[in-house]
Amino acid sequence: MELLAHTDEVTGFCRQARAEGLVGLDMEFERERTYRPVLQLVQAATRERAVLIDPLAIDDLSPLWELIADPAVELIVHAGMQDMEIAFAESGGLVPANVFDTQIAAALLGMGEQPGYADVVRRITGVHLKKGERTTDWSRRPLSKAQAQYALDDVLYLHQLYDEIDSELENRGRRPWLDEELGFYEQRENYERDPGQLWLRVSRHRSLKGKQLAVLRELAIWREEAAAARNVPRMRVVADDVLVDLARRNPQTVEDLQQLRRLHHREIERGADEILAAVARGLACPPDEHPKLPKVHDDDPELNVTVDLLATFVKYRAREKSIAPSYLGNKKQIAAFALAHRQKRSRDGHPLGSGWRYEMVGRDLEQFLDGRLALSVEEGRGRLRLIPVGKP
Repeated sequence: MELLAHTDEVTGFCRQARAEGLVGLDMEFERERTYRPVLQLVQAATRERAVLIDPLAIDDLSPLWELIADPAVELIVHAGMQDMEIAFAESGGLVPANVFDTQIAAALLGMGEQPGYADVVRRITGVHLKKGERTTDWSRRPLSKAQAQYALDDVLYLHQLYDEIDSELENRGRRPWLDEELGFYEQRENYERDPGQLWLRVSRHRSLKGKQLAVLRELAIWREEAAAARNVPRMRVVADDVLVDLARRNPQTVEDLQQLRRLHHREIERGADEILAAVARGLACPPDEHPKLPKVHDDDPELNVTVDLLATFVKYRAREKSIAPSYLGNKKQIAAFALAHRQKRSRDGHPLGSGWRYEMVGRDLEQFLDGRLALSVEEGRGRLRLIPVGKP
């Protein structure tokens, strides 16, 4: 086991990774008790060297963050979005570049919707990874041999997965698909939350309307700021159902707050003024600036039936092409595509309206919606087949 506990050691490893142009990465962290994830261990591997990096012993990890943001180095991860969020936050806003996610790549080859790392390793290498340290406390030092090996296993096979999966994607002509799919890693907006949209993440927000939503928006912003300032999970400040109740009741005084059974008295003592100020801001919001609930396809029974039919076709095409159905299009995307078609709006910018998805399913979906294509069951074999409308 090679454990790096000094910045100069990390710098040396990153220099080696840059020379090779390819590095595998994984992180262990804890986020249940804090607002910001607490990074506890970093695993990294070139083709020749695998190391553990101890963030609890190193004050300056800037060489690692700069490596992750270097477009000249391809970064191999498996389901790496949370890791990249940590890298973005810890680096002060450096956006990750040139990421190769083996989970997404494997799904494009039909290995499942969200194939786990151990499953992909088993299918490609035949190695069965041990699961004994899955719930371990990565903040404890020193690491045991079992912990160290378990952690290293998460990066030891990434290069082999990369080689096999990348080659198969090239053989099937799907490498450009992966490039499209992985573009989100390099979009800054995926790492920076818009405060004005936090209310959409509050459960049961659809039970509110009008000025209630304006109040909820302000309360969600207040809660986020309070959680960040205290470094505690947002639910430890105020739970979602309490935020919704506050937005519905519009309390004006401390006494009004005390009537809310689920709002803890300590939170009232600590943040009553801020809560009431947030409510007041929401109530003062002009009606034309109230948040609008996004339309969902369940609001439209006719569209819902159409979406079910189109989703069946997407599943058929996914099976035909050996790809996970959700990577072709989920119901939300299909509904938005069908609604845009009905309203004669441009499909530009829609996931199913451009790129490889349009070639794979979008064009056919348009023909379904135009009544020029239908699904039929092949007589005697029970298999689905596509038929142009008007032809036998």
